[in-house]
Amino acid sequence: MFYQLPPAGEPVIVPGDSPVSSDLGGLFAPYVPSFYGSATSALAATLGAAIARARPPSPEVLLPAYGCPALVSAVLFAGARPRLVDLERDRPWMDLNGLRAALSPNTVAVVGVDLFGIPERYSAIREIISRTGIVLVQDSAQVLARPVDARWLGDYVVLSFGRGKPVSLFHGGAVLARDDVLSRALPLPPLQTPARRGQSGMVWRARFYNLLSSAWLYWLPAGLPFLGLGETRYRPLTLIEAADPLLMGWLPANIRAHWTRGDDIQRSIHGMLGELADNRFVDLPGVCARDATTLRLLRYPILVSDPDVRQRLFDCLGRRGLGASPMYPSALPGVSGLERLFGGVSCTHADSFSRQIVTLPVHSRVRARDIQHMRACFAHTSCGTGTPGQRGGGIDAAS
Repeated sequence: MFYQLPPAGEPVIVPGDSPVSSDLGGLFAPYVPSFYGSATSALAATLGAAIARARPPSPEVLLPAYGCPALVSAVLFAGARPRLVDLERDRPWMDLNGLRAALSPNTVAVVGVDLFGIPERYSAIREIISRTGIVLVQDSAQVLARPVDARWLGDYVVLSFGRGKPVSLFHGGAVLARDDVLSRALPLPPLQTPARRGQSGMVWRARFYNLLSSAWLYWLPAGLPFLGLGETRYRPLTLIEAADPLLMGWLPANIRAHWTRGDDIQRSIHGMLGELADNRFVDLPGVCARDATTLRLLRYPILVSDPDVRQRLFDCLGRRGLGASPMYPSALPGVSGLERLFGGVSCTHADSFSRQIVTLPVHSRVRARDIQHMRACFAHTSCGTGTPGQRGGGIDAAS
């Protein structure tokens, strides 16, 4: 009854009484890192630098029409107008023809998003905006690959260390600049503020967080509405926050722990979908990459075009507490608080994508037994025979 996997996120590694690490820069070489209090602050700082560089009369930033509302928060805080680009049909990528059509003399930046950990087609975007002076921003909040595997192709790369991200440190973010010139253009030097709480207080918070995000206790915070877990809503950014030095001191240990985790769960889900051979379930990493097992995913995304099949699948996975999520339940024009901003904007493919997506967890708390129960849900849904036995739990949307 009480078993419920979180949809994403890893435990916080507490390395002990550590000062601000001296090797933070070395983690991301050759990119130059700057650290902020959140990924939204990091993106806002990046876009502010892009605006200062171009200085158009009415700056605009191009965004994918399906994504986190924090993208819009960062653009508005930076003083630009967000313009949406629809997705390719049944893909997590911006439509390249739509991108070309949206470019204008006021465009200062294009923000591509590595949704679920699937990389955007940055080389193609780079070719489109070449010789324009437009800044290419790579939002990698949902993926943190090892340097040897990293697909960092933006002028700036934005990372997140918030709850439910590949490296979870409650909050925090970073901007990786392609060179020193771009790095110096960023506002707010890193690590300017003191730690928000003492070492012992942060250690206890980490232990409590890890306990409540276990599969046997996650149902408790997930059931408290005031925590807002699983909600997708627009929150304006009011301040670019600096990074917490204490948490940045924990960052190297958490990043290295992430890099050394295996991908057995991801491989198992990929294999499971291949064995089903049911074309009603689209293995999105499988169709977006030559080898899906080379990706480091935050969540395993699947498209289910039949709404009844999708609902039956959610019902089965939810009863068994298997961490299934509909991710963002709508394209950005449909997010509460953004209706007026994007009124009349048509995002046909992004709308369709939001109605099809199902994500499965791939974090370290997922066990082999959970994969077996996922397999049973897919098999029964595929056969249209209802749902197998229950274990409890529920569905959590994107955090």
